[in-house]
Amino acid sequence: MKLIIRGEWLGNANTLLLFSLICTTCISVTLTQGQQKVNEKICKELPAPKFLLPKQLPLTALASFQGSGNTWVRQILAGATGYKTGDIYLSYGDDEYPEFSSAHNDSVLAIKTHTFSASSSDDFQFRRALVIARHPLDALYSEFNRVYGGNKTGYAEKFHLVNTDGSLTWKWDTWMTHITSWIDFYKYWIKVFPGKAYIIYYNNLKHRTFSELEGAIRFLGLEPDYVRLNCTIEFPKPAYFKRTNTPPPVDKKTLFRFSISKADKAIGIFKQLIFSEFGAESETYKRFNLDISVKDLL
Repeated sequence: MKLIIRGEWLGNANTLLLFSLICTTCISVTLTQGQQKVNEKICKELPAPKFLLPKQLPLTALASFQGSGNTWVRQILAGATGYKTGDIYLSYGDDEYPEFSSAHNDSVLAIKTHTFSASSSDDFQFRRALVIARHPLDALYSEFNRVYGGNKTGYAEKFHLVNTDGSLTWKWDTWMTHITSWIDFYKYWIKVFPGKAYIIYYNNLKHRTFSELEGAIRFLGLEPDYVRLNCTIEFPKPAYFKRTNTPPPVDKKTLFRFSISKADKAIGIFKQLIFSEFGAESETYKRFNLDISVKDLL
């Protein structure tokens, strides 16, 4: 028989979450300020995300370079807060997915955008931004698969990537030149954009989801709902457009071998931007994490 640990609120949600996970033989419980346990039944009964009240929050961009997981972040951000997210591209209708709306006004928590110019962001009058940062090679690879694989869940076929002699195709080599666009994107949102920005590091969100989401929620001016937040983490809904687990047609080590040095330079520029705009002692700089998924390449 498994035991249930009970505890008292200690004034720190992270402390309680950590405390509840130390005992690996116990039923998974996460306590909130109200000393509530989070279980699957409670999570299933949570209301679907709703719209914000007019002028409840400033208009907020959810900005990312293509291929950086914007749709996934929208899904979990809406689940953790209980508010819908929007989209300047009108990708999904309001009835398709409960977390998403086609709205791009202050009725939604944050609005998906891949733009990176003053004229584009001014069109929507964004006052602040959540900015998703992912390693440039991983982001470019993901976007390449979306474009040449025909959708968000598959892979581009092998002939798009390598020639019959094993060399990389002109199409892939040309695609890798977009590393410069990756730099330009973050130069705009970190340095040029006049509003406040909060950096969401993709790898942190995958591996330290609680703290990364909690920080983003507080930046938005909301008090975290720890029931919803922990439900989103402990009982996640399947990602709507997660790429299949089938092996890709060409391994990343082959694809990235000639682009690593360019990516390293781009990341160096990004880190310097974070240093100059936020400071070395800032929480944003200390959270810096742009590890690549193929770690042995670095």
